[in-house]
Amino acid sequence: MNREIIAKTLVGKGKLALQERQVITLDENVSKPLGCWIINHKFDTNQNGKNIELSGTYDIQIWYAYDDDQKTNVFYKTVPFNGTFMVSWKKIKTIDDETKQKVHVIKYPTATGMNQKNEHEVEIIIESVYFVDVFQDSILTINTLEEDKDDEIIDEEIIMNVNPNYITDKKEN
Repeated sequence: MNREIIAKTLVGKGKLALQERQVITLDENVSKPLGCWIINHKFDTNQNGKNIELSGTYDIQIWYAYDDDQKTNVFYKTVPFNGTFMVSWKKIKTIDDETKQKVHVIKYPTATGMNQKNEHEVEIIIESVYFVDVFQDSILTINTLEEDKDDEIIDEEIIMNVNPNYITDKKEN
């Protein structure tokens, strides 16, 4: 006997690898860049047809020396980013088009390179990697054993085995 059940099912998986080059213009004449941090990483997903789009922001902090290495300063900037996942979809019978995405950050945005372009500009290479799992309510057909009882028989057994006076019997004891 076959039965249909509704379950939240994995219907798609995708990966997104981003590599961005950010050119940051600083106010002082930079002697040399000393370090870079990427913090406050925030993102969200949006589905447009079969495309899953990722968009968000992170803060870049650049530590640099200026005035012939006599002084240092830290520059802060919030940078937006976006990308589209390459998703492979499974062909599964679904109830509707409503999906839920679960994003896994495999590699948080990280500065992998930093070069001084001129006295006022520093170029930063930022890399990040994301995976997405897409879930949807699906109809699954399962094969059950012939020995299984029909739902009506189970309902009858419940009615026959339920003591309607259970609560009052407990109070009397």
